[in-house]
Amino acid sequence: MASIKGIVIPAAWDQNGKIISLAIATDDEQEYLIETRQIFTKLKSMLREEIVVIGTIRQTEKNKIIEVKSCSRRQ
Repeated sequence: MASIKGIVIPAAWDQNGKIISLAIATDDEQEYLIETRQIFTKLKSMLREEIVVIGTIRQTEKNKIIEVKSCSRRQ
């Protein structure tokens, strides 16, 4: 498990401009795509807020992806 701190940002939109994917942008300019769909609504309500996310990180050729286990607003 890893803990990252950052701001929730949109990562992709559908053809109507609706947000369909989110990411966490960290202070050190890393970006982690959110994989966990079950937490999407909660994270979307925290858009542009600083949060702490705990989860499992994996790396693909192009992206860092985090499977979120828990999240909270950064204190």
